[in-house]
Amino acid sequence: MSEDNLSPEAAELARVARKTLGHMSDAQHERGLASVRGHAHRRREERRRRLLAFGGAGAACAIAAFLLAPGVLQKMHEGSPPLALEVESGVIDAAGTIVPRNDQQQPELRFGDGTVIKLASDTRGRVASVDGHGAHVAIQNGSAHVSVVHKPKARWRIDAGPYTITVHGTVFTAAWDESQQRLEVKMERGLVSVTGPVTNGPIAVRAGQALTVKLKRSQVLLRDLDRDDVVADADAETETDVGAPLSTLAPPPATAKTRVASLATKSARSRPGKTWSAALSAGEFDTILEEAERDIGHVLASRGTEDLAALADAARYRRHDDVARRALLAQRRRFPGSPRAADAAFFLGRLDENGGRGPGSALAWYERYLDEAPSGSYVAEALGRKMMAVEEIHGAAAARNVADQYLRSFPRGSYAGAARALRDR
Repeated sequence: MSEDNLSPEAAELARVARKTLGHMSDAQHERGLASVRGHAHRRREERRRRLLAFGGAGAACAIAAFLLAPGVLQKMHEGSPPLALEVESGVIDAAGTIVPRNDQQQPELRFGDGTVIKLASDTRGRVASVDGHGAHVAIQNGSAHVSVVHKPKARWRIDAGPYTITVHGTVFTAAWDESQQRLEVKMERGLVSVTGPVTNGPIAVRAGQALTVKLKRSQVLLRDLDRDDVVADADAETETDVGAPLSTLAPPPATAKTRVASLATKSARSRPGKTWSAALSAGEFDTILEEAERDIGHVLASRGTEDLAALADAARYRRHDDVARRALLAQRRRFPGSPRAADAAFFLGRLDENGGRGPGSALAWYERYLDEAPSGSYVAEALGRKMMAVEEIHGAAAARNVADQYLRSFPRGSYAGAARALRDR
């Protein structure tokens, strides 16, 4: 057996071994060469198995495309191993562009944690990076339905044209019309923040709301989907003071070049006796917090259940986690057995999960919510989060029963992908 058939690295290894070990018989030489070839073959097979294990045959196609894009590959392998990614009805080319296989089907990105991003017809999109905590996906023109599974330390970013949508665990549709320079974000569940031109800082968009930004007109519009009432509508000829965070938006100094339309939030604040629930629907989170924090002890001891819920929501949206926790605990202490008290258990679990108290504390709250509100509004979310927490604390085997329960109840839920992946391990 000749060294000519070895790779340069293997041939060099054989020469070093021969020099170090001295004279070898022909039989010893042949056994040595065979061992080197076997080692190289085993390494190639191990690499192939790792590739195929990264999400199945569909994921292997996606990875093969990623390997052609060094920038994407470098970002994928920073830190923990990247999430598995399978592209249904499409492929990812060397530049990270998502390419449909045919005109009749729209590509879907399916990640190993259960997150799904489905592109609409004729949408141009690109996968910028994937890591162990999430992905960065850009919509260059068109729309996508995004269903992100909430997990601790998750980092998901969706770019829609020049706008950045920061996601933690939620379901929404994002669209960017390049020709009209128009952004649309419609929230089904959860909360996102949107930043970009004329927003002048992040805008929080919560479940049941829609955000429209008309870049050509420097117009920002936030509305409630079920009533379609305008929360804020700023229209200006220049970008001066337009698109500020909705709770602080104010008219700019009067000039010949600047014109700002009347804001629904401004007129709403001027009405006496406005409830915190109404203020919350109008996006006036800071107004609620300012009023409550003047005498937080009195507020927590005397306000009704609806106001406590509005205060907790406003505090969560503005990341005043301590105020949110106190309001939720007051809700449970003062109104035990009520639907709002049960909901408070779910939101306390979310605060614990996001605030670093660990999955054990969050799991206890999710289980309490599921016991108290078996038909509640957040059952699917609580069960999905419970599944993730059980897996993190006790391992995959312990979480499979919860995954089975989730799939029986919510076979098309936002955690269904993660439940199937967990069940099939």
